[in-house]
Amino acid sequence: MMKKEQILQKLYDFRDLDKYATFSKAMPGIIHTADDQQEIINTILNTCAKELIVELESVKRPTKTALKTIIAKSMNNITAAVINTENKDFGYHLCWFLAEKVGLDLWKQSTTKIWGYWEIIDNQVKTTKYKKPKN
Repeated sequence: MMKKEQILQKLYDFRDLDKYATFSKAMPGIIHTADDQQEIINTILNTCAKELIVELESVKRPTKTALKTIIAKSMNNITAAVINTENKDFGYHLCWFLAEKVGLDLWKQSTTKIWGYWEIIDNQVKTTKYKKPKN
C-alpha cells in the first residue's frame, strides 16, 4: 500500500498529464480525438483528481465511501457528457486508474451499476446496452 504522500503526488502528476498522449496505448486511436471531446474528458478527470486530493488532504484517513463517491460522480459525469462512446470508455478507464491509485476496489460497486456502455460481469468489463430504469 502506498503512503498518503505518494498517492497525493500521483494525483498531482495525473492532473498535469496530457491524458490522451500518456494513456493512448490503452486505447489505440484515441489520440486522434477532437479537441472539444478531449477537453470535456480532461476537465472531468482533473476535477476528479482535485476532489480526491482535497479529500485526502483534509482528513487524517479518508473513508473509502467518500473516495468512491468522488469516483462514481466523475463516472456519472462522463456518462452524461456529450461525447462519443470511445471517449466515454477512455474516461471510465482513467477513473478506474484513479480509483486504483487511491487504493479503491470498484469491482463490487460497479457490479450493480452500468457505466455508460459497459458493466462488470465476473470481474470483467463487458459491453452492454443501456437499460431504461423502471419508474
